[in-house]
Amino acid sequence: MSLSRRFEPHQTIVEEGQPADFLINVTAGTVKLFRTLSDGRVQIVGFLKRGDFLGVPAGGAYNVGAEAISPVETCNFSRPPFERLLNDNPTLEHRLFQMASNEVAAARDHLLLLGRKTARERVATFLNLMVDKAQCGHAATPCLDLPMTRAEIADYLGMTMETVSRVLGAFKSDGLISTTSPSEITLLNPDRLKKVAEGEA
Repeated sequence: MSLSRRFEPHQTIVEEGQPADFLINVTAGTVKLFRTLSDGRVQIVGFLKRGDFLGVPAGGAYNVGAEAISPVETCNFSRPPFERLLNDNPTLEHRLFQMASNEVAAARDHLLLLGRKTARERVATFLNLMVDKAQCGHAATPCLDLPMTRAEIADYLGMTMETVSRVLGAFKSDGLISTTSPSEITLLNPDRLKKVAEGEA
């Protein structure tokens, strides 16, 4: 019923349009989701971390492509027997329905992020999103491990890599964050960063 798989960085997990024969649960690592635009360009539309699912809601094909950013481990559930399990387990079915609803909300939020927010607001929103995914928001100064490159962050935010780097530098100068390496960012003032994300600071 389930199959464990491991992927190395830059390895494709699923291709956009591939038959969605499996419901995929990320059990380790970070995955980037992308869509191919009509002109051939690729747009990053999201990131998955441990505990996230790919293939919800169910459909005939995956509506995004997925690629490992870091070493990734997944647990793949064959869809027909998994759907039979859902029929026998309403609690699990409800949880997946909530995940599907969250996915729709995330897509809506991403459109808002690209269309209405300033560069500072976009980067602050991204950092807050990563805190939520890492489930470290309870810490006074959450520390993030971001395996994605600045270029990948910029692509997701609809910005240039230079602008992302400039905004992060400004956040550092303002005492909002500190960095020990390009991939490690500590949020020194999470409350103020949330206000920046909402355009209130």
